[in-house]
Amino acid sequence: MKTIFALAGTAIIVCGLSAAEDRAERVVVPAPPGGHAHQVKVHVLNNSIVVKTHTGNDVIVETGSHAAASPEGMHRIDGPRGLTIDEDDSVIEVHSGPFLPGPLTITVPADISVELHSLNGNLSVEGLRGEVDTHTLNGRTELTGISGTVVANSLNGAIHAVLDRVDPSKPLSFSSLDGPIDVTLPADVKANVKFKTLRADIYSDFEIRLGETAAMEKDGSSGLRFRLRFDNNFEGLINGGGLLASFHTLHGTIYLRKKK
Repeated sequence: MKTIFALAGTAIIVCGLSAAEDRAERVVVPAPPGGHAHQVKVHVLNNSIVVKTHTGNDVIVETGSHAAASPEGMHRIDGPRGLTIDEDDSVIEVHSGPFLPGPLTITVPADISVELHSLNGNLSVEGLRGEVDTHTLNGRTELTGISGTVVANSLNGAIHAVLDRVDPSKPLSFSSLDGPIDVTLPADVKANVKFKTLRADIYSDFEIRLGETAAMEKDGSSGLRFRLRFDNNFEGLINGGGLLASFHTLHGTIYLRKKK
């Protein structure tokens, strides 16, 4: 594994932006010869993470502003504090300490895959064609213009995702404890959908052909041989079925929308 930043440098570009840009700082991770990294993994504690795309092959990491401005005519030369970037076999890992200021913005090639972890920050991904894997404790997850596959998990935050296209060979998964889940899929998607809730409503404008919603089980306590038990676990088919799309929440409402 090669540590690109936070230890003495390899070929890396670190620059402080102008005061008009609020002292954000930028780290450019050069692409390997003949292509670009396959995956970016980001682990932060209290920062929000924003992922956007560009036409280049480099991965660009930008930090938020610093509380103290540089003296007139001078600039900081030590780079973003509390930030570590490692590269190993075309996988880039970004870690921040608890005091890194502001959000972390990652600019990547559109067909790269990302894995994002934040304790208290919001997560935002736009325009990605690769795999998107997100995990947050208290933050909101916002995914727009996605054309790959998604696994999104949140404990207390809302999940909102709009997929322009899907990968029919890979499953989709959305789970939250208390926050709502609002997902928009292409109108022609072929999917087997699974809903699992405790006390939540489910809404959709898709025509979903539901399967069995009751489970038959043995009942030895009442003298009856069997009983039917209805719960909030539903399975169904959209457009005849296809990829697996699962939605799991305890208390948050689920919205499954058809892209107009």
